[in-house]
Amino acid sequence: MNQTATFKCPSCGGYLEYDPAGQRFLCPYCGASFIEEELREQSEAKEQEAQAARAAQSGSLRSYHCQSCGAEIVTDDTTGATRCYYCHSPVVLSDRFADEFRPDGVIPFRLNRKQAEEQFDRFVKSKRFIDKKFFTPEQLEDFSGVYYPYWFADVQGNASFDGEGTKVDVATGPKKTVTTTRFFHVEREGRLSFRNIARKALSKADRLLSDGVHPYDTAEAKPFAMGYLSGFLAEKRDVEAEAVRPEMLQEAEGYADILMKDSGNYNSLNGRTKFTPGKTAMRYMLLPAWVLTYKGGRDGKPYFFMMNGQTGNVCGKLPVDKGKLLLTCLLTGAAVFALLCLGGKFIW
Repeated sequence: MNQTATFKCPSCGGYLEYDPAGQRFLCPYCGASFIEEELREQSEAKEQEAQAARAAQSGSLRSYHCQSCGAEIVTDDTTGATRCYYCHSPVVLSDRFADEFRPDGVIPFRLNRKQAEEQFDRFVKSKRFIDKKFFTPEQLEDFSGVYYPYWFADVQGNASFDGEGTKVDVATGPKKTVTTTRFFHVEREGRLSFRNIARKALSKADRLLSDGVHPYDTAEAKPFAMGYLSGFLAEKRDVEAEAVRPEMLQEAEGYADILMKDSGNYNSLNGRTKFTPGKTAMRYMLLPAWVLTYKGGRDGKPYFFMMNGQTGNVCGKLPVDKGKLLLTCLLTGAAVFALLCLGGKFIW
């Protein structure tokens, strides 16, 4: 049987959840709170238990037993943290983050559920033509905090530039204007370093949506401990570092080209940049996001909304109230037509 971990309160034995607002671990039963260091030993002990109990299981679905009520929990291969469907206790699937799948770090949630809902409310109210049925308590029941896996790369390399720059001087006299263009052969060399180039490490994640909530402040990253996942959902990576490394190096090459072609004191600068990557350090990180999926409209088309769980940046497509939009267009058109008619009466 696969290993699960529910973090217990040392005071009453209830389950603990991570509180983004207070940056502490809270017990919803007795109200006790604990700091990271107080639970690190418990977290490490559960990871050791998971490694000892881990067993291979074939298929795309895997089953676990909830330690609180004993119910069976069925998940796919990439789920790393979830909730029991029966007693709603937070469950961390310990074996999903062992060995090579153990993240190097995690950025904890800074926005709790209430703060995320308030931010979402402000976002929706700022949109004039949003379907009001979209923002309902029933929809917000599916508003979930999820840790998504990402690869981060720090790339160092040598760059060189060979090209031509121009400087243009304009002298204006009483009778004529003289334009002088000077041409320069430009060579540049430098050692460049690019940090925190990010790529998603989950194949089923929407690239546009997940990238749309960036950037994250990696200065707040913590060494990975499973306790941070308690009370949230989490996904395990299924994309290897070597699969995204070429794309990340290509992005670093693009940054190098921009830097080396900075015109500076030249009016124009054209040429060729060569970037030779050297040391590349890869890190596997879990990043926080609040996610809402909404099926709206007569066709039941799904809409996806994502919020950065650290900064509150938002990205997503929201359903439009077509009736309200059509009415506004008709009223605007009628008003323009009336003004044209009124103007024509005075002109003609």
